[in-house]
Amino acid sequence: MINEERITISSDINIGATIAYQDKNEKRPLVLLISGTGSLDRDGNSIGFKSNIYKELSDMFVDAGYVCIRYDKRGTHESKVKGLNFGLSDLVNDAANIIHYAKKLDYIDEEKVVVCGHSEGAMIATLLTKNEDLDLKGIVLLAGAGMSLKDAMMYQNYLVLDQVKDMKGILGWFLRKTLKKENIEKQVSEFFSKAEETKKDTFFYRGSIMPSKYIKEHNALTKEDYIKLLEAYKGKVLAITGKSDIQANYRVLDELSSLDDVTIYIPEQVNHVLRDVDGESSIMNFKKEYKLSFKKSISPKLKNKIKDWSSNL
Repeated sequence: MINEERITISSDINIGATIAYQDKNEKRPLVLLISGTGSLDRDGNSIGFKSNIYKELSDMFVDAGYVCIRYDKRGTHESKVKGLNFGLSDLVNDAANIIHYAKKLDYIDEEKVVVCGHSEGAMIATLLTKNEDLDLKGIVLLAGAGMSLKDAMMYQNYLVLDQVKDMKGILGWFLRKTLKKENIEKQVSEFFSKAEETKKDTFFYRGSIMPSKYIKEHNALTKEDYIKLLEAYKGKVLAITGKSDIQANYRVLDELSSLDDVTIYIPEQVNHVLRDVDGESSIMNFKKEYKLSFKKSISPKLKNKIKDWSSNL
C-alpha cells in the first residue's frame, strides 16, 4: 500500500511537495524526483498535458521499497515566487534543501539517498553531485544525461532541419527554403546573447519573456562540464535516453559508457516522456505523439531497468 502526504518544505521559499511511502516503521532509502522544465506540477501534469510521469515513477520507487519525494519546482504551482529573478543554481539549492529536510526524518536511511532527474532534472541531479555534504548513493538520469541546455536546443533544431527534407506540400517547401543550419546556430546563439547582455531580471525574445539569470547559468555550462561532473562523482549512475527521444540525444550516452560506475541504457522505441512508441518519432508533431503515448504507462522495460539498478545499490 502506498501512502502519500502533501507537505511544505521551507527554505528561502516554501516548496510544495508530496512524500510517498509504504510505512514509517523502519528506515528506508530515499529517492528525490526532479522534473523537467516548464509548468508541469509534481505529478507531471499541466493544462492540456496529463502525463502523470512523476506520480508513476514515485509509485514504482515506493513499490521497490523506497520513500519518494516529488515536488513543484520553484516558480510553479505550490512553490510560487514573485518574479523571474531565480536561476538554475536556485533550482539546485532547492533540491539540496529537500534532501537535507528528508534526512532528518526518522524513517529515512540517510546513507542511502538517490536522486532521479528527468530532462532538465537530469542536469540538476548531475549538478547536485558537486555537493559532497549530500553524500548521494546514486543518481538516475532520464532523457537528459550529459547534455547542456544549449546542446538540447541545437539537437532539437537540427532534428527539425532533418525532418523537413521529406515534408510534402507548401509548408515543406517553405521550411526547406527558410531553415538553414547557419540560421539555426545564429538563432540559438542570439538567444543566449540576449540573456548575457541584459542587466534586468528578464528579457524579451521572439514573443516570450525569459528569465535572465536562469538562461545565463545554463549558458555557463557545457556538455563537457556535465561529463566531467559524472567522471568525478563517486556514487553510481544510471543514464537512460530512448532512441525515439526527440528532445535529448541518446548518442551522448556513448561518451559516458567508459566512466566508472556509470550504467547506460538506450531502449528502442522509447520517447522523451518515457513511453513506448510505434514507428518514427517526429519533432514536428511531438505534442500529438505525447498525448497519444499518455494512454500507456511508462515503458515496462525502462521501469525494469531502473528497479534492477536501484535494488543493487
